[in-house]
Amino acid sequence: MVVASLAVVLAACGGQSGSSSTKPTPTVTPYVATESGFSAVFPATPAKQTQKVNQPGINADLTLYTATTNDEQVIVGYEPLPLAPQQSEIQSRLDAGVAGSASNTNGTVLSKSNTTFLGQPAEDAVIQAQGAVVHERIVFFGAKLYIFEGITRTTDAKHPAYDTLLATFKTL
Repeated sequence: MVVASLAVVLAACGGQSGSSSTKPTPTVTPYVATESGFSAVFPATPAKQTQKVNQPGINADLTLYTATTNDEQVIVGYEPLPLAPQQSEIQSRLDAGVAGSASNTNGTVLSKSNTTFLGQPAEDAVIQAQGAVVHERIVFFGAKLYIFEGITRTTDAKHPAYDTLLATFKTL
């Protein structure tokens, strides 16, 4: 599978993501990423990768946590931002994130919708890319950006690891 779009980092940021294999974890113990401020249940112990994001006025790190099974890949992307987006900016930044994900994967947004995630405005999207379908959620917790992705091969494929990841995600 393809690690899709985690270069999203919204309108102000960019980058690319890589892929790596992980070994299945037999337990459902949440993975704790203290340095990125979250815990969640992954289908396997995630591989951690940090990428530099360099754009005019922004020098930041995007940290990716990626776990892969035979049928699905799940990713949590975390980026500390210099400032939390203003309430009036959140929707446009969420929209820009989805558009950036589609652009970075040469994909097409099949659907997107606004939602609330752990009390914060968020946006869900489904993106069709070459050989992959990305289910994505983008959310800000103050000056922290989180991007969640579940990547499957087809639009009708189940994505239980992604569903579990979202259901068990907690900020620390």
